[in-house]
Amino acid sequence: MTNNDFYRDLFIQHIPIQEVLLEPSLFEDVPDDWNIIVTDVQNSTAAVSAGNHQLVNLAATGSIVACLNIARDNDVMIPFFFGGDGATILVPDIILKECLHALILHQENCQSNFDFFLRVDSCKVGDMYKKGATLKITKVKLNDLHIIPVVLGDALQMAEDEVKSKSRKIGLTNIPYNLNLKGMECKWDKIAPPVDSNEILTLIIKAQTTALQSTVYSEVLTKMEFIYGDVKKRHPITIEKLIMINSLGQLKNEVLMKFSELKWVEVFTSAIRSFIARWYLKTNEKGRNYLRELPELTESLMVDGTINTVISGTAKQRELLIFELQAMQDKNLLRYGYYVSNTSVLSCYVTAIDDYHVHFLDGDQGGYTQASKLLKL
Repeated sequence: MTNNDFYRDLFIQHIPIQEVLLEPSLFEDVPDDWNIIVTDVQNSTAAVSAGNHQLVNLAATGSIVACLNIARDNDVMIPFFFGGDGATILVPDIILKECLHALILHQENCQSNFDFFLRVDSCKVGDMYKKGATLKITKVKLNDLHIIPVVLGDALQMAEDEVKSKSRKIGLTNIPYNLNLKGMECKWDKIAPPVDSNEILTLIIKAQTTALQSTVYSEVLTKMEFIYGDVKKRHPITIEKLIMINSLGQLKNEVLMKFSELKWVEVFTSAIRSFIARWYLKTNEKGRNYLRELPELTESLMVDGTINTVISGTAKQRELLIFELQAMQDKNLLRYGYYVSNTSVLSCYVTAIDDYHVHFLDGDQGGYTQASKLLKL
């Protein structure tokens, strides 16, 4: 096993996450020569308040898509975490420069086309270890189709804090233009919960200390499952509630995010794809399979040293869960932030209808951004 293949070759755990978290032997240290890339929309709270939450989500999604396309071209598998207003991506040295170069181009597009600044920076994992941070990872089979990375330790949070505090602007290198956001799609309208009377709850939960992460997160997920049901039952996305957008403005924004200027040919092509997809997804077997797979391949639960999740349920279930979280916070075990909305929003990375696809979920009106505000209080 080379370090480039570290993540690809990690053993996949086939037991529930709450059980995996209690078994330290199932986690491995990320190699010293891997890197933590962090992107973050500066002043995202203001952008969300101005009604630009979907643009913020798209900028975060673009960060992951840019790196995934580079990784796929180099036959490297990488873990990533979507944060609503940014992303965290772990990459080996072999693709670091390419990824940073693409992300600076992405940063320039965000600045020139949408007037917000996307922070971009990276930290060497080995340097984080020297500062006393820890970074352990495993892979967990969340359902029949989806395998997710699960991280314990504080290195990712420390890297994010460093990037936000430095606000360093990285210059472009002599690498040719390589911003490739092919596959990034934003074709779905706001998505109502599976049951009309239910709500969408966006949650961020952070253990008070690194040493408490395993037991605290296992307990939280166990309580969540008891109150809401398993991941499938509390999932906010069902096929029946998916509606494609009809907004020219959203299609234009998707094109502007991918390219340095508005290309009407791309807008027209995107609109045509959306029109055809309405028919294709309902009548073609590959299209129907794609729809069936979409909920299972949606990032509704992430554990990256914190718990980040978007779930659906009743107001009563939320009150019960918040009561339990508050009791744990009162015992100085964790801190939490949450946001309640009526719908969720989805952005996607699709290489082909019958190939790899993954979907990034946030509560409407900037659920993760709003939840992080409460977490910081």
